[in-house]
Amino acid sequence: MALLERADVTGCSPDPRPAPAGDVTVVCHDLETVEVTWGSGPDHHSANLSLEFRYGTGALQPCPRYFLSGAGVTSGCILPAARAGLLELALRDGGGAMVFKARQRASAWLKPRPPWNVTLLWTPDGDVTVSWPAHSYLGLDYEVQHRESNDDEDAWQTTSGPCCDLTVGGLDPARCYDFRVRASPRAAHYGLEAQPSEWTAVTRLSGAASAASCTASPAPSPALAPPLLPLGCGLAALLTLSLLLAALRLRRVKDALLPCVPDPSGSFPGLFEKHHGNFQAWIADAQATAPPARTEEEDDLIHPKAKRVEPEDGTSLCTVPRPPSFEPRGPGGGAMVSVGGATFMVGDSGYMTL
Repeated sequence: MALLERADVTGCSPDPRPAPAGDVTVVCHDLETVEVTWGSGPDHHSANLSLEFRYGTGALQPCPRYFLSGAGVTSGCILPAARAGLLELALRDGGGAMVFKARQRASAWLKPRPPWNVTLLWTPDGDVTVSWPAHSYLGLDYEVQHRESNDDEDAWQTTSGPCCDLTVGGLDPARCYDFRVRASPRAAHYGLEAQPSEWTAVTRLSGAASAASCTASPAPSPALAPPLLPLGCGLAALLTLSLLLAALRLRRVKDALLPCVPDPSGSFPGLFEKHHGNFQAWIADAQATAPPARTEEEDDLIHPKAKRVEPEDGTSLCTVPRPPSFEPRGPGGGAMVSVGGATFMVGDSGYMTL
């Protein structure tokens, strides 16, 4: 029988006070490492404790690897595991007083690693065979749990057996199922302090039927939730349309408040480039550069009047029409100026009449 002792907190004090059993936890992970943790109780939450260990009757050795809590004090130790010999643990406070002492095989605190490489296979009978590799040590039982996909957490059904494959029956080949596996040490081999491994990750198995739709029990409310992608696309399109309408409305308001003013520089060359918008100076310059008016005699010399010519045979010839004469003066006696298709009359006083 393995020996487990809990030492007095005060060591050799005549008034011993036992350490609380829940303060120290020992776990042997897969017979490879031993993890000892402390500091959860009110007596040790601020104490900096130290751990010593040994296998068999050798000398006590200090903890090779401590880890600290958030307060900066030691809260645990990791040490190697050995399958042979008894493991003795001695936990002391800063004054050297014994807080916790235990002596038993490391396997008594065994916690196996979860099974790995789990495979699932439908059989011709509609059952499922679950297989996995064996651990490197004996004395383990295995639990296989299954449920229909998307069922509640409490819907798991358990099938137990030895290594290393189990058959689960009573399944519907037209549905999908979730499976998970864990290893449990037998109490007859390792004692009552050994604990099962963590569950493997959930593995989903689709139906075996050719027309299997994997229709599991419908989940309550998520089916009513709208798809996120179409909803996002619709919102983006609505936002873009709103921005376009706002831009068009702003443009109409701008056109109404600030109408477009035509640029007169195309019809009045030189008015702004040379005279900087001074219309009277531009008129005077245009009048000075206009060609001088011709008299009627000069006009007759340039454009003689057509005369009727009578041929000898008596046939009449068409007369050449006289081009219209240019009147440089208006009815009021002012000079007429035509610029850019517009005609202006400038009086003697220098004012313009349209």
